Amino acid sequence: MYKYYIQTRDAAAKRLAKLYVATISLGTLFWLFDRICCKKFSKWYFNPQGHAWWHVLMGFNSYFANTFLMFCRAQQLGWEPKVVYLFGIFPYVKVHKPKKQE
Repeated sequence: MYKYYIQTRDAAAKRLAKLYVATISLGTLFWLFDRICCKKFSKWYFNPQGHAWWHVLMGFNSYFANTFLMFCRAQQLGWEPKVVYLFGIFPYVKVHKPKKQE
């Protein structure tokens, strides 16, 4: 993943890779904190549910990783990928395939 990150020059694609790292890091912190402090949390009136947040963040993590890798693969194939946003929030890769020269 790092190899692809340093090779791409597209800022939007690099943002996807950064979101991938951020969600895996934050998810791991939530999970570890929940794992270490589980007995303390269960006595609270409100349980922050660190493990549940881990699942949510890992879902986003998987999405960002796959979207970034789709962008990189399209670049390798000589296509013209572009990161666009659905409703201004959800990133996806739009690919323009050049016509084959005969």
